[in-house]
Amino acid sequence: MDISVVITTCNRPAFLMEALEGIAAQTYKPKEVIIVNDCSEVSYESVLDAIKKVNAKHILLKERSGANRARNIGIEECSGEIIAFLDDDDIWLPEYLNEISAQYQSGADAVVAGFKQLGKENVVVINSDVEVTKTSLLRGNTYCGMSGFSCYRKVLEKLQFDEALPNGQDWDMYVRLFTKGMDFRNIPEALFLYRFQNEDGIGAKVRKLAPKDIYPRLASAYKHKDFLGDYWFKKRVSEQVLFSLKHKEDKKRWISLSIKLVGFKATVNFFFRALRRKVLKKPMAI
Repeated sequence: MDISVVITTCNRPAFLMEALEGIAAQTYKPKEVIIVNDCSEVSYESVLDAIKKVNAKHILLKERSGANRARNIGIEECSGEIIAFLDDDDIWLPEYLNEISAQYQSGADAVVAGFKQLGKENVVVINSDVEVTKTSLLRGNTYCGMSGFSCYRKVLEKLQFDEALPNGQDWDMYVRLFTKGMDFRNIPEALFLYRFQNEDGIGAKVRKLAPKDIYPRLASAYKHKDFLGDYWFKKRVSEQVLFSLKHKEDKKRWISLSIKLVGFKATVNFFFRALRRKVLKKPMAI
């Protein structure tokens, strides 16, 4: 079973180094490694030896294109039957490729897996499903980000990543695979290390947004409004709008926007859930 690896990177050579070390340590070796560098402005010279060690192909894009476009370019460059995606700031544990390979050999079309928090490995995020379910997808991405996702190349060539979405690309892909009836499996084990809250990560950027700029981030919810239904659609939108509210300026405007988009009840329910999570110390879906 040939597995191609697609890594997307941008301005983070030190993180990429760690990701490549994780690939080099795999017990199941990939057929090829494709690094799609989204027009980085910093030098990657320090990573050249690590790139050579895994015999990777490094593609430097001439203009900033976004993660989804970078992934689609990676798909075009691959020749393996399976494509496993890895973000530059995450690290696969040594058995990752071996474990997903076993799933494909037994008939899977796509696979996701659980993870540990990098630097706090006692924090483990695992969905107990053995296959991806609508029940879990309605709650958001309760599985993993792109670093735990793999799929048959022939399927990805048809679906591709939605380049119009600025966020939620993982959940969007999972919903589309599910609704097309794919054999979409989840491995309820922590098989990679996920880096939370980078200084240049999505969470940090969202905290700095003005309310008027949040609308593009709601695109995945509106795209799959029928799949979600009224309750889960409103829940998803309220969570997007009120995400990390305590770190935002002009909190009243954010709350007013949530009420405008999904109503008073859905907005109040967000705060009830936040209070409950605080008491139970239960994380939100990623």
